Amino acid sequence: MKQARWNDIMRLARENGTITVSKICSQLGASEATIRRDLQEMDDLHLLTRFHGGAKLNESQYIEPAMVIKAETQKEQKKQVAYCAAKQIQDNQMVYLDAGSTTCEMIKYISAKNITVVTPGIPQLSILGQRGINTIVLGGSLYWSTEAITGKQALAQLSEFYFDTAFLGTNGIHEQFGFSTSNELEAETKAMAIRNSKTAYIVTDSTKFNLLRPIQFAHLDEAIIITDTIPSFDCSKIRYLLANGEKKLEL
Repeated sequence: MKQARWNDIMRLARENGTITVSKICSQLGASEATIRRDLQEMDDLHLLTRFHGGAKLNESQYIEPAMVIKAETQKEQKKQVAYCAAKQIQDNQMVYLDAGSTTCEMIKYISAKNITVVTPGIPQLSILGQRGINTIVLGGSLYWSTEAITGKQALAQLSEFYFDTAFLGTNGIHEQFGFSTSNELEAETKAMAIRNSKTAYIVTDSTKFNLLRPIQFAHLDEAIIITDTIPSFDCSKIRYLLANGEKKLEL
């Protein structure tokens, strides 16, 4: 219930920029006390900036680090995660490979034969080509910061595919808010890739746990997390594979 409310509050904030407690209450049918508690918690997590009688978007949450910066952070952890993730791909599979530094790192470790990879990631293309992997690139608008292709054209093309496995990055993993990111178009692409996959994996280093970004793209039970370690987190809510071989796949 809280998670759904927060999603709706964030949607109203994105649509209006500034929102009042009274408007949220009328839109969501919740009490003022409940909404005030929600706004305070969301302010504490830097999702919104609260003011007397309402809140506004925290614009800093929409700033996405450039791909070149991401690629240089948590490098060893990303290699471990990427290796573990690549080994989940089986021969003859149709695979979705999200944009992002960890999914890009995966490609060098892929050993499965006769696979087809669909990706919106620009850096992924040259490495897939070097490996001789059959590749389909989504068409659409290029989001320069993450070097990812997004937009209605990409979504329309993506809707035509069904994947055996999908591997996606995330900007945040939170017990209440699920998986989240900073860009609405990328969130739509991630959400559709998960819906159109038999098995979806979130590949990320452990620094993304207990973080939120403004736009949720999936609930925790919609994907298996592949990571290097799990910090303080309620593991009963997630399925996971650790790079060291530990796993928990039932919910």
